[in-house]
Amino acid sequence: MDRHAAITFVRSAGDLIEQACLDYLLDSVPPPETVTQQLFQDQREDGGCSPFWAPDYSSLDATCFHLAQAEQLGIATGDAAVRRALSFLAYRQRQDGSWEEDETLAEQAPPWARPGDLEARLYLTANCGFWLAVSGDHSEQAGRAASYLLVFLDDEGVLPGFAHTRWLAGGLWYRLNFPQSERVFTSLEGSLEELAASSLSWLLSTLLLAGVPSDHPLIEAVASRLLALQEPDGRWPSEDGPQRDVHATLEALRVLDLCHQL
Repeated sequence: MDRHAAITFVRSAGDLIEQACLDYLLDSVPPPETVTQQLFQDQREDGGCSPFWAPDYSSLDATCFHLAQAEQLGIATGDAAVRRALSFLAYRQRQDGSWEEDETLAEQAPPWARPGDLEARLYLTANCGFWLAVSGDHSEQAGRAASYLLVFLDDEGVLPGFAHTRWLAGGLWYRLNFPQSERVFTSLEGSLEELAASSLSWLLSTLLLAGVPSDHPLIEAVASRLLALQEPDGRWPSEDGPQRDVHATLEALRVLDLCHQL
């Protein structure tokens, strides 16, 4: 792996938040207040964050994304904006343990967030449940989410819908000591060839944050696959397009460092 080329790529193309992420990765330098403020500029009064598809709405998916970015920057769960975001997720959990975006936004929400759709509901439940679990302060809500998701897990370790639902649910179950996590990990190991670099990084980030050790067979297999996907100019390509390559490269650098591959 060409670590220097990857760092140079991020330095040459990264925005303010991405540069701050790199600083934290390389030197454990916490972000200045201006970066934290910019990260949470879309946070609304209820603690949720607005998405690109509904600027006047507090979205579960957008809030989880902001929490992921905050974690990458080294912003602690005790930070006021992070606490408000976590409280928003806890408040929005439904009685059955699941999460779903507001039904009035069914026409404008993207497929992964569309209310009334089972696959979107499972993804949002896994994502929200995961962030509440790793925060350590919302174990009751995280447990309800984990139990809800178990109903839909088949014998092969697969959940309906998106691949990322599987690793988010697997991370949630591992964090809460549910044995079904290993069934999911086995199913994921058999489908790594189908995943783009950005998805592999997301998978690693999720499981490592959940506490899966870096010498776990799945972690080692994903890291090996990710190393092989680096481009000659140092970047890792994102499945969301070239405009997201810096983010994908940062994530790859970070998780490979956590896996002791740098």
